Amino acid sequence: MHTATIRPRLDDLGPVGHIHNTVLPAWFQQARQELLDAFYAPQTGELPPLLIKEYTVTFHRELTLTPDVEVSIEVERIGNTSFTLHEFAYQSGELSAESQVVYIFVGPDGRPAPIPEDGKVVLNQHKTRGG
Repeated sequence: MHTATIRPRLDDLGPVGHIHNTVLPAWFQQARQELLDAFYAPQTGELPPLLIKEYTVTFHRELTLTPDVEVSIEVERIGNTSFTLHEFAYQSGELSAESQVVYIFVGPDGRPAPIPEDGKVVLNQHKTRGG
């Protein structure tokens, strides 16, 4: 499991005083970035060869400006050309939102390609037991 702490900003609040629902996808992206860096070679300057195929967010309770939000990410499934992440956002120890995102690894031709072994090693370090 991969974890990250998100500190809500005043600008994240919506008009009714809680964290706006459009903020959660950015928080989940921020939290998973370190995990996705395994697919990025900064020396080449090329973008990571990953595309999002499917993305869902489920809201369980409102989030507020304080306290910080703890995000945990589990690799739910690793396929030949894709992998699925399950992400959880907790505030005050309570599940506030969760998401599921499916990434496709793409080759130079823009088509799905096998996930490289070094990427699979990183993903396996964060895989759920049953996944």
